Amino acid sequence: MSTETQKPDKREAILEATLELIAEQGFYNAPISQIAEKAGVGVGSIYRYFQDKDALIHELFFYVIRKESAAILKGYHPDAPVREQFMQICTGMIQFSVQYPKDTNFLDQYFHSPYGLSRRREVLLKQDRADADAHPLATFFERAKAQQIIKNLPLHALGALTFGPILALLRDIRAGLIEYDADLMSKITGACWDAVKL
Repeated sequence: MSTETQKPDKREAILEATLELIAEQGFYNAPISQIAEKAGVGVGSIYRYFQDKDALIHELFFYVIRKESAAILKGYHPDAPVREQFMQICTGMIQFSVQYPKDTNFLDQYFHSPYGLSRRREVLLKQDRADADAHPLATFFERAKAQQIIKNLPLHALGALTFGPILALLRDIRAGLIEYDADLMSKITGACWDAVKL
């Protein structure tokens, strides 16, 4: 086995180190020097992969979204009844959040920071269905709207009705204010469905 196949991908190591530091310390308390040290690379290596810290943070966002989408789509059945599809996607999001709290913490920080405000829902709810990075829930909403099964609202409104309650509870769980309760989360997801269905 060659040395190259044993070396971890530097780019991914940088992204993972950035994720960990931002989850622990926030955007502004995670300097490039610390990221490099945690990733086991030189500072210059970071700039070989990313133009600057802002570019690194934006790329980390896409990295986490792709990871979340892949997790959500495990066990997802696009031929299932529409309500069941909705429940599968939301349950996948909840499970991802519980399993990957650092990723979810990063997304929460990103969306509530200057980095994410301009694209808060733009990326998650892309209207360009040809985009491979479109979030599974956005794709679902488009199909369900076309079938006249859910309300004919803009995607960002459907996203808010769905994500809002779920993300608020997940934030409280991560903060230790409440304990994770699968039955409660299932009921909340059902209530979110009631909010968007016709």
